[in-house]
Amino acid sequence: MLAGAAFGQPAASTPPNTKKTTPKKPTTLPEVIVTGTRLPEGAPLSAQSVDLDAAKASGTDGASMLGNTPGAAILRNGPQTGIVQLHGLSGDRVKISVDGATITPACPNHMDPPLHYASRGSMDTLAVMAGITPVSLGGDSIAGTVVVRSPDPRFATAEEHSIASGEMGSHFRGSNDGYGFSLGSSAASTGFAASYQGSWERANDLRFPGGRVHASGFETMQHQVLAAMRLGSGVLVVDTSYVQTRDSGTPTLPMDMIEDDGVRVGLRYTVTHDFGTVEARAYVHTIDHLMNNYTLRRLAPGAMPMESPATSDDFGYSLGVSLPRGAHTLRLGTDFHRNEFDAYQRNMVTGAIQDTLHEATRTRFGAYAEWQADWSKKWTTLLGVRNDTVLSDAAAVSRFPGAAAADAAAYNNRDRSFTDVNFDITASTRFTPNDWSAYELAFARKNRAPSLIERYLWTPLGANAGMADGRTYLGNPDLESETSYQVAFTADYHGEKWQVKATPFYNIVNDYIQGVPIARMAAGLPVLQYQNVSRADLYGIDGSFRYAFTEDLGVRGQVSYVRGVNRSNDDNLYRIAPFRGSFAIDGRLLGWKNTVEVVFAAEQNKTSAYNGEPATSGYALLNYRLGRDFTSGLGFEVGVENITNERYADHLSGLNRVPGNDLAIGQRVPGAGRFVYVQLNYKF
Repeated sequence: MLAGAAFGQPAASTPPNTKKTTPKKPTTLPEVIVTGTRLPEGAPLSAQSVDLDAAKASGTDGASMLGNTPGAAILRNGPQTGIVQLHGLSGDRVKISVDGATITPACPNHMDPPLHYASRGSMDTLAVMAGITPVSLGGDSIAGTVVVRSPDPRFATAEEHSIASGEMGSHFRGSNDGYGFSLGSSAASTGFAASYQGSWERANDLRFPGGRVHASGFETMQHQVLAAMRLGSGVLVVDTSYVQTRDSGTPTLPMDMIEDDGVRVGLRYTVTHDFGTVEARAYVHTIDHLMNNYTLRRLAPGAMPMESPATSDDFGYSLGVSLPRGAHTLRLGTDFHRNEFDAYQRNMVTGAIQDTLHEATRTRFGAYAEWQADWSKKWTTLLGVRNDTVLSDAAAVSRFPGAAAADAAAYNNRDRSFTDVNFDITASTRFTPNDWSAYELAFARKNRAPSLIERYLWTPLGANAGMADGRTYLGNPDLESETSYQVAFTADYHGEKWQVKATPFYNIVNDYIQGVPIARMAAGLPVLQYQNVSRADLYGIDGSFRYAFTEDLGVRGQVSYVRGVNRSNDDNLYRIAPFRGSFAIDGRLLGWKNTVEVVFAAEQNKTSAYNGEPATSGYALLNYRLGRDFTSGLGFEVGVENITNERYADHLSGLNRVPGNDLAIGQRVPGAGRFVYVQLNYKF
């Protein structure tokens, strides 16, 4: 429940492997539980663990869970297309790990970002590290890291012999007449454990004050099965998942997601020896994706019905070892990821086919070493070095219209095989002078190699990895890797009933990749070709606080601000979230948990001229939630969102491209008007 965010205790300020002392008994009620509090080993002081109960009923996809996380924001092109932004950097610049898997969207417009395949109901932890991330948590990214984990297996004790549990639930969301059902179960002996989690949800078009956003409904189904067994002193886990999506609208893009099927199979083996802990992972994730422009929307006059099938297959493994030696811990590891990608467009009238990307591949080999030194109870340092070698290639295109013959010839006749060799370095020091404060200063050099879309989009097309600016883009095989130089400082003050945390940061990105106008036109606008601009700067601050007046009354809040500038021409970077935040009062009366929340965003007039980005006005929304967990196992929650029925548009929403909508073409897609949601759960 949301109240847990105010009444729960702060995350430990000391790093892993530090000698622990017996803490004073906290003043909290036992039934107030904060779920998903685990953070990855070596996580920075600024890392956030998301309260997973806070947005399950009112959100529409896995990315919805990040809505009130300092430093994080969501680019929303449709209900199932939540693209994560951390400190102003989005999409492929963010490292997202879903149960150890790296997932590459099949849609060239990222209708299916990685968190689309992370079911809200199956999440056990959702950790967010905006900005500087330890090298042990991944490379080939410069924005930060999001880690999603399913529950670890729970085995029965010798006294229990066997255990079993289950959970079922349903919900209704008035913003889009959405409703859904979920079911979970688990069973275990002392040596074997298995669990299942499944959900189904359907929703209609989004309501806003003034009408509906056409082509914004969806239907999704998710199944996940985990099985685990003890092997000696280790545990082997097999996890499988299937995510099916049908008729999911994306009104800010030229097509909608009609069919999308994602299948993942993963293996994880963890074992602890006298010398340390070893964890090995391997996974396969495949996506079959189909989008078109005529099933969910009316065609514009003169437009042709088009469809675009795409496939994206990910393969990977990782091997890591943690070696504690007294006050020092050494982490060593290697990882591998390969993506095979193919997409094309078909004219449904003429049958003509045009390749978007043909047999494109991107293969990454990574290795890292990380040294954590706990010099004393007050001082800890972390130093990491990482190498990522990225190999990319694509086959020649053979299906194209005559008008694109010159582009095809130029593309096919050049070398399309590239190797990017990148090195990351991170260094941080943490000072904990007493039991109520901690400070951390961190530096990093991070790199990201160009994506397949940025490098191999061989002729001007509307594919742009979810930019949703209505422009036409052209790839650039000669792109260099982005190199980021970051510094961040975190101050954390906390007690049993209170916490204040702030993280100012500065990020300089050399060879920043963005679309730059060239001397070609499409739909009356200049074509934007992906190019390396000399430098982009992003800077800002994240902050959060909480205070419990009593065991039954508390307040909490968070704010985020980021500014992004292209230093080569002083233009603003595209689609950057404005100053925003939230403030909530949590209370408990007669066993019922109540939350009154205000979510706000300032106007954003620091917009990109290159992308023709319009400014947006500020807004403030009032929400109310009421819930209770009964001793019988029944849980109930009801909420009213946007109580004042304010018409507003989040700056990270795209611009409408659906003709015949209750919105004009080019108008920013608004948020939901006043609506009620209800959620019921029963645990047994």
